[in-house]
Amino acid sequence: MPAVRSVSMGLFVKVGSRYETAVEAGVSHFLEHMLFKGCSGWPTALDIANEIEGRGGYLNASTGYEYTSYWIKVGARHWKRSLELLADMIQHPLLDEQELEKERGVILDEINMYRDIPEDLVLLLSNEALWGDNPLGREIAGEIETVSNMPPSLLREFHKRSYRPEASVFTIAGAIDADTVHEAVKAAFGPWEADGTSPDLFSAPDFIAQPRHRIQIRPSEQAHVQLAVPSLPRHHPDRYSLSLLNALLGEGMSSRLWQRLREEQGLAYSIGSFVNMYNDSGALGVYGGCDARRLFETLDETMAVWSGLQEMPVSETELTLIKEYAKGRLELSSEDSSAVASWWGRQVASGTEPLTLDQVLASIDTVDSGDVQRLAKQLWRSENLTLAYVGPLDSEQQLVDWLLHE
Repeated sequence: MPAVRSVSMGLFVKVGSRYETAVEAGVSHFLEHMLFKGCSGWPTALDIANEIEGRGGYLNASTGYEYTSYWIKVGARHWKRSLELLADMIQHPLLDEQELEKERGVILDEINMYRDIPEDLVLLLSNEALWGDNPLGREIAGEIETVSNMPPSLLREFHKRSYRPEASVFTIAGAIDADTVHEAVKAAFGPWEADGTSPDLFSAPDFIAQPRHRIQIRPSEQAHVQLAVPSLPRHHPDRYSLSLLNALLGEGMSSRLWQRLREEQGLAYSIGSFVNMYNDSGALGVYGGCDARRLFETLDETMAVWSGLQEMPVSETELTLIKEYAKGRLELSSEDSSAVASWWGRQVASGTEPLTLDQVLASIDTVDSGDVQRLAKQLWRSENLTLAYVGPLDSEQQLVDWLLHE
């Protein structure tokens, strides 16, 4: 990317919470935190932070269900030193026991924070309702019990088994020369060797968890609700149709949910939809926050929007608009070095065929209104519908009855 003055790099390691047993729940996330606490060449968290932030750069990471990613973005003249840091963090973390105990408390605070924020809690409850005790139904950060009792030996052993060169993808974009990058990466990662047997990904369940609801009654002014159904896996040929269905339903201010529930009826301040796609399954859902007194009206109107998508084909005018929305968002993100690095890294790490931006834009253009209507009918079925709720309520049975009667 010769027009930019930055370099963004990332390492995607194919391990996350779907690779953990119940006893190990949260170990991938704990390990991600610990890699920032010191490595052989940069022994303290401050050393690591100064190496990147001291040059105006950014350093971060995230743990997901299927991979963990580490990110650095710096000015182009600092990229080689940053690469050396990233390689050292990944291969040679200190995992000091005193630092580990301090970080354990930080992670427990993080877990408790998620439970204190209704928007985050309703998401956790929705995953439980959809996936039950499968790893997809657990919080990525783990449970209070597992994190509290996780010994240092488990983190060290998990790192040896999981952080493997054959299970990792390095990605870099920006003001770089490809030949120079190859040599630098070879020097930084060449000695990397795996140890032990790699963990396996736990398959998604092929059934809906029972009961299909998770409800937590709390005194508050606002009600938070999430409806979700099982959806398509990441590699599915209908993935572009699903992306447009989601955009049409609940992405942005022009979406049907936003226009009907917020603009026309004033039912909800926050309303939208989402798609999560995994190796072998996925989820499609709607989330919203509303006045608790208008909860059931909000739920009914949400279902009415779905009925409209199922009963009537999308007009060519609306379909064209939503295609341009989806393509435009992708095009805008392609100008940032971190977005470009992520584009390629995520595709390779997730096992999909790496496609260029133009190939994806062309695939979006092939979707027709029949594809969108077919998916709306196929996926959003009452017998597969799950519900999560956080907020005030006179009786939990009211929501259960609404769900079962849909």
